[in-house]
Amino acid sequence: MQKRYTFSPRYYFLLLLCALFFQTPARDKGKSGKLDECQNYVLIQGSSNINKFEFINLNPNLSDPQNNSPQNKLSQNIRIPVRDFSGPNKLMLNDFYKMLNADQFPFIKIKVEAYNAAEFDEESGSTLLDTRITIAGKTRDYIIPCEVIYCEHAGTILKGNLEVELSAFDIDPPKKILGTVKVDNEVFITFAFSYL
Repeated sequence: MQKRYTFSPRYYFLLLLCALFFQTPARDKGKSGKLDECQNYVLIQGSSNINKFEFINLNPNLSDPQNNSPQNKLSQNIRIPVRDFSGPNKLMLNDFYKMLNADQFPFIKIKVEAYNAAEFDEESGSTLLDTRITIAGKTRDYIIPCEVIYCEHAGTILKGNLEVELSAFDIDPPKKILGTVKVDNEVFITFAFSYL
């Protein structure tokens, strides 16, 4: 005989309350919304089975290009302090810090080809850049389609976005409320920063 479970209206009310509590507004995937296209930022967007979320960092640390790769190509390093990300929901932000193990790995690191080593389409200002991303101590290589724009007050700005899987960085997407709220494995990273 199969056992049947019944849940009281109070249970459903608590579940709805938790869902609303974890609900945060998010921009469309891969878009930067109202952000100034000439400012430096890194935006991480994702979703769960009940909502969308986003965290933004307006303070990426940029380095001058370095000649440190085996093929003698110049590269530019960006270090993004994990605890400088902000978001509208403090509990979700704390879960984000925990998920990325911010105490042990305080930076997300992005290494891209420097401006003078990249090949650009003259008309569109676009390029494909070899990019190395390190999150929570794990490093993966990507080829990212990017666009370069010129801003009068900020100089040359590199813009790009990509979809990454958390599991590629050995990150288990978090689960909440006894597993009823599950974060998707895919997140979208959008960035813009001064390109040297």
